[in-house]
Amino acid sequence: MPHPALNTPLVELLGCRVPIICAGMGGVARHELVAAVSNAGGFGCLGMVREPVALIRREVAAYRELSHEPFAVNLIPAATPAELLEAQVAVCLELRVPAVALFWDVQADVVRRFKDAGMLVLHQVGHRADAEAALRAGVDVLIAQGVEAGGHVRGQVSTFALVPELVALGEVPVVACGGIASGAAIAA
Repeated sequence: MPHPALNTPLVELLGCRVPIICAGMGGVARHELVAAVSNAGGFGCLGMVREPVALIRREVAAYRELSHEPFAVNLIPAATPAELLEAQVAVCLELRVPAVALFWDVQADVVRRFKDAGMLVLHQVGHRADAEAALRAGVDVLIAQGVEAGGHVRGQVSTFALVPELVALGEVPVVACGGIASGAAIAA
């Protein structure tokens, strides 16, 4: 059983047991890893940025063979050609994935389509302005990505400086992302 400190509003919202999210790492966060994270109590996220719809279908189906836990599909609308993005959004809606994790510039119309379908929307941000735009668009969770994070980095401040700034916005759960390498840092 997880430590009581790990029973957070985020855990309740996402339907997982511990507040750990597997980042939607392109080429790495495929169904095996994502299902392992979800089955261990975390929240898995399939890395599907700029991937063809056929791969999204296969990965979601393969994930569902390995896990019955909630998960997300990671997309970057601003870095995806419009026609492909439309197809990705459509397949996520068709497959009724429980959540999507978005990154980069906020596209309110994309957020609205997912929200209208009853899906949770997480949005990764690197500074306050993006967080405010994401909140205006209606996201359910902010992922505060500090400069220490791997992969695409949006901001220029550390995770532990960014998190309190976004928590102060007070509207949705905030997840720390980047520079977290111990259980003590998770609990912080």
